[in-house]
Amino acid sequence: MKINGICAIVTGGVSGIGKALVERLLSKGAKFVALIDINKHLGEETVKDFKEKFGSEKVRFIHCDVTSESQLEKAFEESFSVNSRLDVVVNSAGLLKGPKVIQVNLEALIRSSYLAKKYMSKQNGGSGGLLINVSSIAGFIASFDPIYAASKHGVKGFSLALTVFCQECDPAFTQDDIRVGVICPTALDTPLYDIDPSWKAKLSTLNLVPMSLVVDAFVLVIEDDSKHGCCVRITEAYGVDLLPMKTANEWITELKIFKS
Repeated sequence: MKINGICAIVTGGVSGIGKALVERLLSKGAKFVALIDINKHLGEETVKDFKEKFGSEKVRFIHCDVTSESQLEKAFEESFSVNSRLDVVVNSAGLLKGPKVIQVNLEALIRSSYLAKKYMSKQNGGSGGLLINVSSIAGFIASFDPIYAASKHGVKGFSLALTVFCQECDPAFTQDDIRVGVICPTALDTPLYDIDPSWKAKLSTLNLVPMSLVVDAFVLVIEDDSKHGCCVRITEAYGVDLLPMKTANEWITELKIFKS
């Protein structure tokens, strides 16, 4: 898929990974990008800057609490109505700590993923597309926070399962020409860490990956149509690489899940 000309939604799009990705998409010729975020003040500032740089018709901020089912539905409706199409949905809204970590990082992402299916589905007049969900290296290893780790393990498991099975939708993502990718970076300096001085201090002990490298991983998944059902890691050790994964059928055979 060429980025030039696409219409996209990015949740959590006014800061951190989401903002950096939106800027890259617009710089590479995206036709329209909707930034969905709960931070109204920052959203208005961010979209103003992007409109001045890329054109007022290219980008729109939609104020939305992603944990609200009705607000999220309306945000998708508004985004789709601009050009009557949707090619890419990126779920990057997230929290590191607090009572809503599971609701934001996992539950809202699940609802957004099904909305992406609704609007990109060929059954509904769409042309297929791409869903990218943001997990973390904490989706693979023991993390500094059990609840955060649980949310990111959930993102990875949910996203990969969509490629082989989808109880909530028929046909499933793969059969409807919707690719699915998962982005799993190690630590990078984002505003998420500003919520707690002690967490901010931890950054000095970590090998931070540059934001540009994380955005490169998104571009890789978007532009390479063979990238489907993949987890892309971004680490100091290996840069951008695909985590070796077995298909569901390979695991089923190896582990003898079903009776012969």
